[in-house]
Amino acid sequence: MSSMQELELQKYHHELVKDIQSLVEKYRRAMDWDIPDNNEKLADKLIFEAIQKALDATRQQA
Repeated sequence: MSSMQELELQKYHHELVKDIQSLVEKYRRAMDWDIPDNNEKLADKLIFEAIQKALDATRQQA
């Protein structure tokens, strides 16, 4: 990646973090609705693993 691209992405870092936090919250709420005694720490671990798999699959398609 060129330095210009890196600088541009640095500008969006905070926004990317907020987007990922929103994504985790979205799936955490879905699990809470579907699983009455949901273990939040385990749910977060599984959500992060699923997001990583999705990122990996997206990278392979790019």
